[in-house]
Amino acid sequence: MAYLAWTCVVLAGIGVGYQGFQLVAAIRFFRKARRRWGDDGVHTPPVTILKPLKGRGIDLYRNLESFCLQDYPDYEIVFGVADSDDPAIEIVRRLQAAFPNRRIALTVGERAGTNAKVANLINMMPATRHDVFVLSDADIRVRPDYLRTLVKPLRDPNVGLSTCLYRGIGDFGLPSIVESLLINTDFIPMALIGDWIGIKMAYGASIAFTRAGLDRIGGFESIRDHLADDYLLGNRIAAAGHDIAILPYVVETVLDSETLGDVWRHQLRWARTYRACQPAGWMAALVTQATFWGLMAVVATGGSSVGWSMLGLVTAARLGALLVTMRLLGERDTPRHFGLIPLKDLLTTSVWIASWLGRSVVWSGRRYRVDRDGRLIPLGGDALPADAAAQRSR
Repeated sequence: MAYLAWTCVVLAGIGVGYQGFQLVAAIRFFRKARRRWGDDGVHTPPVTILKPLKGRGIDLYRNLESFCLQDYPDYEIVFGVADSDDPAIEIVRRLQAAFPNRRIALTVGERAGTNAKVANLINMMPATRHDVFVLSDADIRVRPDYLRTLVKPLRDPNVGLSTCLYRGIGDFGLPSIVESLLINTDFIPMALIGDWIGIKMAYGASIAFTRAGLDRIGGFESIRDHLADDYLLGNRIAAAGHDIAILPYVVETVLDSETLGDVWRHQLRWARTYRACQPAGWMAALVTQATFWGLMAVVATGGSSVGWSMLGLVTAARLGALLVTMRLLGERDTPRHFGLIPLKDLLTTSVWIASWLGRSVVWSGRRYRVDRDGRLIPLGGDALPADAAAQRSR
């Protein structure tokens, strides 16, 4: 018993150290990125924004409208849906009427591919006119300087792709608040550490790249059967000899989870994606579960002062590191929900454990198995009713 108790205390101590590591990574990232990408240079080639859609979601019109209001000289938007009865089509028609001077194209249909998003993108490509692409998800909302900021690093011929962080906006009840905390307090610190240790990837919420770079890796066809399309896009462009620019710029993802079950499905899919892409790193994430190990230190030591002290230290380190990181991000909403962080952290640990108990994921209402190389294998049947799947398509 003493061995178990001290193991939990030591792992809680490692968790405290990890919070310090996260804090240093955040400070380092913003200092380095602002120095490299914060100059006043201008690079505004014609751009095609790619927007694959499925379902109406929550506040979809406002999300898509923000891309029509860009302070940028020459760009088009190509939307794509798989089905002619998709409710997102009505939203696109409203945008076309509201912005008659903006080229807004819509494609209907999809090509071969297990990854429905990528199959949609392949179908959209013939409608594109320009050689610089910006790809983002339907639930992303941006500021008017977004295109100028994201495209600017591509003026460097060594840069093959630029991407940026995103923060969750949970304005639609407890499930969306919980999911925003999972993104803002887990994903963002992990992404900043990943940048420090040299993991080359893109964040699917927002990516800019060139047609030449896409062609060099075999186009979207090369990733059409993989779950982690954004990771592979960045990883393969980097493997082709290009730099990846991760910008100190944050876009918003408007979360539409209606139930905690939605949150669980989204997070489990993300966790099993990470497990497939970085299995060693995901295994090592066990020791970073600071709140879990702090609580275990209390239980394993029989509620001793040592156990409670470790839990208090873990909590202080966790909240302190997050507070500084949120200030660096300019994120004001997350600290208002810091009281939920310990429970949210235990949910994160539960997702980590569940990620190793199978390979199935639910995406857009359908169930798949994630193979060891990250390929998606359909399991047949719908995991959600059709109307629910249309609303919960992330």
